[in-house]
Amino acid sequence: MKARRFLQKHKVEVVERDFFKEPFTKDELERLIGDRPITIFISTRAKSYKSTDWDKKTPSKKDAIAAMLKDPTLLRRPILVVGKKLIIGWSEGEYEAAV
Repeated sequence: MKARRFLQKHKVEVVERDFFKEPFTKDELERLIGDRPITIFISTRAKSYKSTDWDKKTPSKKDAIAAMLKDPTLLRRPILVVGKKLIIGWSEGEYEAAV
């Protein structure tokens, strides 16, 4: 995983959470997503995404969260929280700016 290697290389201390083993709760997802667009949190690479029509019609935040609770692969990863900054997915430039 590029993000993990980047953080290790830059000696950034992290707290990792495997949300397949320790799933998010509805409240945690709601707080994490907040007022941000739901589309940045959806993994379009997930197999179950392909069976939705979300590429044509964006789901409501409520529907997306319900689907993510049932299938965590729908949640885009990695998720990096640095202070109040939230980075969804891998972006070396964003990671460099954050650390």
